[in-house]
Amino acid sequence: MTTTLGLDIGGANLKAANRDGQVRIIPFPMWQQHRDLTKQLRAIAWAQHPELIGVTMTAELADCFDCKAAGVSWVIESVQQAFPKSEIRVWLTTGEFAEPDDAAELPELVAAANWHALATWVGRAVPDGSAILIDTGSTTTDIIPLVDGVPVPSGLNDFERLRFGELVYTGVRRTPLCAVMDSVVLKDVRIPLAAELFATTQDVHLVLGAIAEDASDTNTADAKPLTMNAARSRIARMLCCDHTELDGETVDRIARQFADAQRNQLIEACSQVRNRLTKQLQSTGREDADPEPKVVLSGSGAFLAAEVAAECGLAVLTNLKESASNSVAEAACAFAMAQLVFERCRDDLLQAVPFPEA
Repeated sequence: MTTTLGLDIGGANLKAANRDGQVRIIPFPMWQQHRDLTKQLRAIAWAQHPELIGVTMTAELADCFDCKAAGVSWVIESVQQAFPKSEIRVWLTTGEFAEPDDAAELPELVAAANWHALATWVGRAVPDGSAILIDTGSTTTDIIPLVDGVPVPSGLNDFERLRFGELVYTGVRRTPLCAVMDSVVLKDVRIPLAAELFATTQDVHLVLGAIAEDASDTNTADAKPLTMNAARSRIARMLCCDHTELDGETVDRIARQFADAQRNQLIEACSQVRNRLTKQLQSTGREDADPEPKVVLSGSGAFLAAEVAAECGLAVLTNLKESASNSVAEAACAFAMAQLVFERCRDDLLQAVPFPEA
């Protein structure tokens, strides 16, 4: 049985998965700790020497790297150093794997390719007609159109994807609240907000009940626990107040405004992608052009993606949190890597095994 590992190496988290659905996720601020990447990759793997590893990344954008090409090279070299005996393949936005040395020479195809890997794997759930994958994570949301099981994005790099609404830089944990809105309304008065990292979207979704409290989690804006009281205090600071000045009920109303604004931002992007997909199908003269594509949900923020799909009037075909598991949904790109690299590259592994001597 081939030992297979899928890696999704992000700017804030490292995610690993195997083909059986085992998942490991660890916070890893690349911009601060990139020199420790090799060590942390070894720590996150189940086997010391996985036979086959599929790699995708978004970490190359971290500002510790001079440019994306430098980031891609650093990540690839770190994986090679962590697993020197493994066969390693890197995903490209052309829909194929490359060997590490070749991938390092193609940074424009390697950079931020994890969404493409996920869409390629998810596509098998919708082999006919049109579909949209909405993957909402801790930091970003990917909205990927598919036709007959194949991703058909208008953009292939993050700049283009931002332009076309296929990448929305908002997620359910790490997004600063000052990036969601610049003011809130209290008692019919609009109050400007502090442009500070006082609170993030995970505080909002915790207060509203979508994210559970976790007193052991201090990966928050103020490094204090992820609890209801602490979250409300962080949100109050957005109005330059503390918990003695704004009661819990008032903070909860403020949280709802943030949640509505974030959802509306995603609804706008999803509508943009949907309309463009419909026009694309109609332009080809397809009789089965579906004005209501099916939706596949994934990510730790699948609850928010489900709200977006409902507001857009789109039916959810599958939610990875339900069809697979919460952990697979939260590390879906890593899981997709494990599946795809095994299916496509295990023959390479067999060829790499030396013929036994007599």
